[in-house]
Amino acid sequence: MQPQNEIGKLLKILSRNGVCSILLCLEKNPKRFSQLMFDARLNPGVLNRHLKSLMQLDMVKKVSDEYMLTENGKRIVEVLKQLMRINHQTP
Repeated sequence: MQPQNEIGKLLKILSRNGVCSILLCLEKNPKRFSQLMFDARLNPGVLNRHLKSLMQLDMVKKVSDEYMLTENGKRIVEVLKQLMRINHQTP
């Protein structure tokens, strides 16, 4: 797949409601599905669908019964935090 298509796919998934919340919830430590559902405030079906997409993109992995960020996921979280800082700056 071409890099432009990969970036487009990534941005499309990140723009879905709740996906950034999942990544930010996993930033500090791994979480079980139920913990993540509570922290991200998502229903089980939506959370499951988003986790599958994030695992396909190698941003999240499941180890035993916990979900955690991969190295790619950690890099994306850093980019998201930079974007949030830029958004909160005053001109």
